[in-house]
Amino acid sequence: MKPLTSLGARRSATSAHPLRLFVLSGILTVLLTRAFLALAGYPKLGGKDPDATVHISHMLWGGLLMAASQVALLGLTGRRARIGASTVGGVGFGLFIDQVGKQVSNEGYLYAPAAGLIYLSFAVLVAIAWRADDGTGPAEGTGAATTRTAQAAELVLHGVGDGLTTAERARAQRLLRGATGDTDRALLRALDTLPTREPRPSAWHDARDAVGRRFAGAAGRAGVVRAAVVLALVMGFLRLGRLAAGGLDGPAAEREWNALVAALACATVTWGLYVYGARTLRRDRATAFRALRAGILIDLLPGQVLNFTIHQFSAVQDLAVDVLLLGIVTAELQRISGRPAPGAAAPAVVPAAPPPPLKLTSTLRGDATDVPAR
Repeated sequence: MKPLTSLGARRSATSAHPLRLFVLSGILTVLLTRAFLALAGYPKLGGKDPDATVHISHMLWGGLLMAASQVALLGLTGRRARIGASTVGGVGFGLFIDQVGKQVSNEGYLYAPAAGLIYLSFAVLVAIAWRADDGTGPAEGTGAATTRTAQAAELVLHGVGDGLTTAERARAQRLLRGATGDTDRALLRALDTLPTREPRPSAWHDARDAVGRRFAGAAGRAGVVRAAVVLALVMGFLRLGRLAAGGLDGPAAEREWNALVAALACATVTWGLYVYGARTLRRDRATAFRALRAGILIDLLPGQVLNFTIHQFSAVQDLAVDVLLLGIVTAELQRISGRPAPGAAAPAVVPAAPPPPLKLTSTLRGDATDVPAR
């Protein structure tokens, strides 16, 4: 498989925020759509008559919204257009993937494995968005110099209309550092002509940062960490028991028997990692929390796909617990390694008290002299 650089493609310098907006809007769309349809009795636009010749599926509206977002991305430029297109495209994808059950089975909208397929789709998108370029460093590897130039040009283009923040300007300069090409020198000159844009105050961003700081502070407390370990053990044990009881139900569970067996095996591995982490906690905290994190990640990926397949969207509760546990365990691992957790405030620097003066005794006079320490 050829690398993207050989095909003329380069990693974007500003892809993280639009991708995360796309994923978030898609997830919210699926959850809200499912909740509304369940409360409304699954109405059909065009009539409930099974013999009716017209039925407008909301998958069609999703396709239209995704087409609109593509037109905006291909035909417009600018930061706001990209953010708006990402949000509209996410809503469209949510409406589209919500009806995957009708496309893969004759059982229709409520086809049981559809929930697992929807979750798997968004799990892949979350992984892509998580790995997206968030501006933490320049590109490396094959074609790195050209990629850095392309990313700097992208930042310059975004700054033509709205200006650049101090952080964006510093990143563009870092991308062009040490470059000697004519294009790079032209981009550096263009950076000097762009106006400075101060970040707009946003209640949403302030609230998000405040929640992040509070979560990071709470996750670092010993009582919260111990409670997270206990919760992981209890939830893992209850899930094992629920899956085992489902396997004993007989014919009622036969439809998803393969998923049930696979989920039971996955839950057993997860539970084993939780138990190992709890037993290792006193001897080696880093190893213990790495085992706990591995168990949570196994449960989030294959485990929750199977869980959604078996229990449909009632599995959202288990997913929320897993995400909470992952946040606490990750914050504790970062604390153990000495790295600040995301959203945590920088530790206050307390000036050290000056050391007491040293007593130096003169061998000639025999008296003691106070000499300030340096």
